[in-house]
Amino acid sequence: MQRSDPSVNTSLAEAGLSPTEIREQLERIVSSPLLRNSKRYPSLLRHVVEQSLDGHAHDLKERTLGIEVFGRSPDYDTNIDPVVRISAAEIRKRIAQYYHEPGHEDEIRIELPLGSYVPEFRLPPERALRLATPPVTTPVAASVLPPEAPPAIPAEPAVSAAAPRRKALPVMIAAGLVIVAAVVLVSLKPWASQSALDQFWGPMLVRDKSVLLCIGRIHDPDGRPHGVALSDSTTMARVTGLLQAKGQPWTIRAEDQATFADLRQGPAVLIGAFNDSWNLRLGSSMRYTFHKEGATDWIEDQQNPSDRKWSVTENGAPVARDFALITRVIDPNTDRILVAVGGLLGYGTLAAGEFLSDNKYMEAFANGAPADWPKKDLQIVLSTEVIKGNSGPPKVLASYAW
Repeated sequence: MQRSDPSVNTSLAEAGLSPTEIREQLERIVSSPLLRNSKRYPSLLRHVVEQSLDGHAHDLKERTLGIEVFGRSPDYDTNIDPVVRISAAEIRKRIAQYYHEPGHEDEIRIELPLGSYVPEFRLPPERALRLATPPVTTPVAASVLPPEAPPAIPAEPAVSAAAPRRKALPVMIAAGLVIVAAVVLVSLKPWASQSALDQFWGPMLVRDKSVLLCIGRIHDPDGRPHGVALSDSTTMARVTGLLQAKGQPWTIRAEDQATFADLRQGPAVLIGAFNDSWNLRLGSSMRYTFHKEGATDWIEDQQNPSDRKWSVTENGAPVARDFALITRVIDPNTDRILVAVGGLLGYGTLAAGEFLSDNKYMEAFANGAPADWPKKDLQIVLSTEVIKGNSGPPKVLASYAW
């Protein structure tokens, strides 16, 4: 067994951490339902953590990981076989979900930063305060090594889903849906100048800047992506149609292919909830956040965290109601404005997409909102009734502007 690099142990000790504690926390994460049913994710996460603790973070490169963790040949093409990038993206998403679940707030945090395969470790806030120091992020590597360039993805991602969440739909049908929905929206839904809808989307319309649409993807238990949810693609179609009507250019990236650098280029729209790690990361500092525990998903109000009135439990029975969350905010990490939209299930996402593209819903919201809401960061909680498998009109339950 390799011996730990003394300098690594020293840096961890200065931060109030020990390799033993980190390994114990690693086992908690990989033993959770979010990771334990996969072969790929625990193997990759264990490998990068152990290599870092042993002082070999400089070896954590995409090709090396493909060879050592996934058994690829030394000359394999990382562009054709992006197994490491896809697995790392899914690990980031599932770690974010893990720390969003109740009971994990006071645990040591293990994170895999964007643009790197070198994990970072930090204390939970309460323990950091006891040590009279602020929360410390402690990379164990001397430098962050960027991954090899990801392959380009098509302008329209592969789309598959027939029910609002997970069932498959042929790629060409879903792609056609996106195009048709955008054309219909442009031709049939113009809106008046300075309407509430204009005021909501106005900050996103930046000359010479393309709006990035980042859409979550469906993954099988081993992390292989096979399209996006029909509800997400329909919402994307509504947004692209709206942007096109305003003459605003846009580009599309799958959530697991978008990079931090992409989000820093200009305005962005995040489509998806638990299938979008970017949205989960953003929500961790917001008043309203997505949470999951077992088969129950809910939107939590940080000012009343014990109340789960906005929840959905998937137990095989038809649901009668779904909930969605819309956030428009200047992201403190990228210093760029973004809109995040997602439902607990696909019904909520569909209702949120309708809300964001139909001025009558936005005007109704604006009538009860503070007068200066267009200039503020904003969150809106929606509900929709589900009747015979179809989502009804969106209804505003709560909002917060700051």
